[in-house]
Amino acid sequence: MTVAGEGPPRDGLVRALSGCEVRDAPAGDAGPGTLVGYLAVFNEWSEINSAREGHFMERVAPDAFNRTLATSGSKVKVTFNHGHDPQLGDKVLGIPTVLQPDAHGVRYEVPLLDTSYNRDLAPGLKAGAYGSSFRFNVLAEDYNKRAKPSDYNPQGLPERTVRELHMPEFGPVTFPAYEGASAGMRSLTDRFYSFLPGVQAVAAPRAEEFLALIGG
Repeated sequence: MTVAGEGPPRDGLVRALSGCEVRDAPAGDAGPGTLVGYLAVFNEWSEINSAREGHFMERVAPDAFNRTLATSGSKVKVTFNHGHDPQLGDKVLGIPTVLQPDAHGVRYEVPLLDTSYNRDLAPGLKAGAYGSSFRFNVLAEDYNKRAKPSDYNPQGLPERTVRELHMPEFGPVTFPAYEGASAGMRSLTDRFYSFLPGVQAVAAPRAEEFLALIGG
């Protein structure tokens, strides 16, 4: 296990997957449909290259979400652009009816509330114009600072396996994962902070302190 302060930052992190789908409402239901997909994948190494987090390889263990879903799964919010969209703010898109891990990752189903803002979002979601992203804090990890080069890590970057995390919210985002990247999870932490008012003037080491002050 990692000694506190030895590895990358643990708080206020953001990861994204490409793609976000909406399943049409059943016949006779005039609602905007159901948001479906995966918010995370397990045991798939991804390269994290972030000004705030550093440069390393990361994967998420299959049990990483178990405690947060068991203890606070009903409180997880589904928002657009992590609740900081200029038009929607922190309006909830829907309440998850499915939010559970399987062999691949964490699968979700979120019937979209029948609101004007969801109706505005639905065409873009159905067209695949958005990605899916979640915000989290790392509670337990394994960190290998001196990893050797390998097929998945040819540069021999440090390696982090996230063993346990806390996730307060997830949802579709307009800012996608790195263009041209593989299908793995990517860091959107830098982009997320850049969208918060006033964050540009806050030094990276103090970013978590700033989020705490604004209730992020």
